[in-house]
Amino acid sequence: MKLLTLILKQTELISDLNDELANIGVKHGTIIDAKSMTAGLNAWSDDSIIMGGVFRRVKNFEYNEECKMLMFVLKDEQIQPVREVINQVIGDISQSGTAVMFTMPIDFAEGLGDNNLEEQE
Repeated sequence: MKLLTLILKQTELISDLNDELANIGVKHGTIIDAKSMTAGLNAWSDDSIIMGGVFRRVKNFEYNEECKMLMFVLKDEQIQPVREVINQVIGDISQSGTAVMFTMPIDFAEGLGDNNLEEQE
């Protein structure tokens, strides 16, 4: 099993993404409101004027972009089809301002309801 995490900056695509994932059998997941640090970190980079830099740091939260973090517990064989759907809906995620996607191994999971994923040997 794996935890697939998608950090989506194009939040307007969530409905389309959910519909397409449901079409391939992925009907459970979690969506968390988040903020991207990219714009905030970029705002920190121009500190040529000391006071301006301090004020930007104090108000940094205003530079953060809204995004969504989607998390799915998946069987290993589901990873590739889910990646394909995500790339189909979002487009080329290597482009700036789209998304970040990664997986992490899961040793066990409980409480998945009728998803009923079994531990992989």
